[in-house]
Amino acid sequence: MAQIYEEMHIFWRFGIFCCQYGFSKCMKTAFCGLLVMGPLLAWHYWRRDKSGRCGDGGFYSWFLLFPAAATGMSRLFYQRWSVWLQNGIHILGRTWISGACFAVMLTLGCRWLVRKRNLARRIRKLRCWYSINAVSHKGTEDWRDCATRVTGGDRRKLARWYLDRVRVYIGGDGVSPFCGGIFRPYIVLPEFCLEPSGEDGRLTKQGKVLLCHEMLHLKAGHILWMNLFALLRIYWWFNPLVYLCERLLQQDMEKACDEGCLHYADVSEREYGRMLLAMAAGQAPMRPAGAATFLKDRDYHSLKSRIGNLRGKCEWKQYQSIHKRMGRRCAVTLALGFLAVKATSYPLYTRLPELILYDESLRLVCNDSPQLREAVAVVDGYLRIDRERMEECVGDLEIEGEYIYLGYDSIMKVPGAGGGGNVGMIALGNYEDIFYLRAECWENDFMEFCLKYLL
Repeated sequence: MAQIYEEMHIFWRFGIFCCQYGFSKCMKTAFCGLLVMGPLLAWHYWRRDKSGRCGDGGFYSWFLLFPAAATGMSRLFYQRWSVWLQNGIHILGRTWISGACFAVMLTLGCRWLVRKRNLARRIRKLRCWYSINAVSHKGTEDWRDCATRVTGGDRRKLARWYLDRVRVYIGGDGVSPFCGGIFRPYIVLPEFCLEPSGEDGRLTKQGKVLLCHEMLHLKAGHILWMNLFALLRIYWWFNPLVYLCERLLQQDMEKACDEGCLHYADVSEREYGRMLLAMAAGQAPMRPAGAATFLKDRDYHSLKSRIGNLRGKCEWKQYQSIHKRMGRRCAVTLALGFLAVKATSYPLYTRLPELILYDESLRLVCNDSPQLREAVAVVDGYLRIDRERMEECVGDLEIEGEYIYLGYDSIMKVPGAGGGGNVGMIALGNYEDIFYLRAECWENDFMEFCLKYLL
């Protein structure tokens, strides 16, 4: 029982360190996040009421927040100008605030997972209209026709392979169409998307448009990015701007799919705009976790922006060119962003070469002097001592007693944060008599492993 309590105490101390360390990183990355969110929000509202703007441009731009979230180990935060910021965060990290911040993150994460699980259970209870293993019916032709249109320009056929795994479910008439799932994609359509039962499951024209819209979400990888952005929102839960950014990201995704439907679903701008208004009047808004829904809310400005974005759309070839160009720019910008973060960040961990010498009273007497380094070498985690040079070093330092303590192999995450390492208790009469204070047990190995690879 005593051993269990001791192990629980170890994990408790390690948990406190994780909370304090994580809180410090979170605060620092939030500073960079604000520097990116501000220009992005200003640019978004500038282009919001501009007709003919590409929806993909707005959608891709929000990805720049992810490099900002990875700047917690940046050297920019550990310079003289940021000492006041570091000290303030360090003080907060020593209080209950860091633990409370971590508890809120954990609660939000659990709530998000529970919502996704409940949504998956509800979907499994719906009627499956299409799956690759189900019995074919006349509606299968409509599915194949929509899938062929959406994936017509895919030379590698990866998008068609992915869409073939999709299951389509039929919900009630009051449900707004939505899609989700990364590894097991699904689409939910309302009942009115089907022709009368005598037509054996054929889709109406509006149903085909809505099916193409949801297919475009899955093809473009919107579900993956929505889930990643949800994790970013949990990480920066205290920042009100991140909720606004998430909402605008979802609007930009809908705009991008609206534009795609005009080309892939063979529908006019006027017809599609009327369908948006009809859906807003008759369907209940949905907020499924981790899914993209056709109608997120009935907000007037959101609908006005989506309908206004349909005006003056370009031709098919120009649309493809713009779409590919935006994708390439996004990939290059993201790559440059992460390369800049990597170039200005500390390594994941650094094994410090410093040797720290204490006397028998645990008083610091020497901190990595050249003389001490000539006398001591660290080989595979063990001390190798040159007797003559060590005696000369001890004599110069006027150390008295029977033992000395030598600390080495400490781990540094960033300046001011780290730990681990080992301490050797060395007998002054016999420098080969070394007792290592770090016990070779799984608890210490686990703590060191977590310390090394804790982000």
